[in-house]
Amino acid sequence: MRARPSAILTAAAALLAAWPVVGARRLLPTDTAPAWPIRGATLAPIEDGRLGPVGYGTARSELALEELADLPAGWISLTPFGRMDDLDSTDILPDFEIPVDENEERIRLTARAARALGLRVALIPHLYVMSGQWRGRIDPGGEDGWEEWFDAYEGFLLRFARLATEIEADLFSIGVEFASSTNDRSERWRELIAKVREVFPGPLTYSANWDEVEWVQFWDALDFIGINAFWPLASVPGERHEAMLTRARAVAGELAGLALHFDRSVIFTEFGVKSATDSALAPWEWPEHCDGLVYDEAYQAEAYAAVLEAFAGRPWFGGLFVWKYFSDPWDETQEPRAGFGVRGKAAEEVLGRWYGADWDEATLDLLPPF
Repeated sequence: MRARPSAILTAAAALLAAWPVVGARRLLPTDTAPAWPIRGATLAPIEDGRLGPVGYGTARSELALEELADLPAGWISLTPFGRMDDLDSTDILPDFEIPVDENEERIRLTARAARALGLRVALIPHLYVMSGQWRGRIDPGGEDGWEEWFDAYEGFLLRFARLATEIEADLFSIGVEFASSTNDRSERWRELIAKVREVFPGPLTYSANWDEVEWVQFWDALDFIGINAFWPLASVPGERHEAMLTRARAVAGELAGLALHFDRSVIFTEFGVKSATDSALAPWEWPEHCDGLVYDEAYQAEAYAAVLEAFAGRPWFGGLFVWKYFSDPWDETQEPRAGFGVRGKAAEEVLGRWYGADWDEATLDLLPPF
């Protein structure tokens, strides 16, 4: 575990405490003020053809979009997947379980349906390592291997950047959790960012893993600091809302310094906690990798309330995408009941209350405590 926070961020956080609110709000884009902060949800794809027409671009996904608009969410993120065989591979394919051309057309249809409902759209391409290992440990070898990997990733990324332009996406992420290269290979990432800007005119972010964010060396080249926000919110079994709120406020204090240092708003490109007792001890763990999950939707709701109470309304916080809603609202195949999904659970009520409120101090004071 890396030491955190760094001295510079601690000092920056102290400065931010005295920073006037009017000055702090320059971190948010004023030309799109009605859309900010983000009150969003990841609309997760279902590409398994054996399940029938239930993924992006289907009648089922339109139902999911209608539910999110009624929540009320203001944004969705679409997450197409590419793949590579293992951590040392330099071959990247732009498809996952369906051909990429078909997937792109489904994304076009979903983005169009989202806009018809007044939802903004973020496009966040992911890479899946088929060996089951985490993409944050990708290592194709020496310099030649890394050059091959970046060349392959560039082709993958620019393909979806062009699609983002075509669907008029409101936000595009240049990568997700590539922790093994975002520190010491930052110049190569800067080259990629420049090439993406040549084909996509909108705001850019990068989706850093929660323990990677302070080590990324190119935040100044992007428009937002993006984080897959799966920090531990509990330290011992049995801790509930108050302990999680204390931890969330501590994380917020650290991120305030990061926002000030880079003069960028922070957004959570993913945030989630499983609906299982003590799941905030390790929120990043996939439910299918956890033994003995005890279903507990109240625990998930308490975690959501803690994070929203700690972050909503802070002038440097640009909002979040909850992880996750599936593109088939009735799906029961993608994860167990004790997984991340919030549809029909107590956490959805918490989201609805916070997403429906103005995130200013006067309004937030009127929200009932959890």
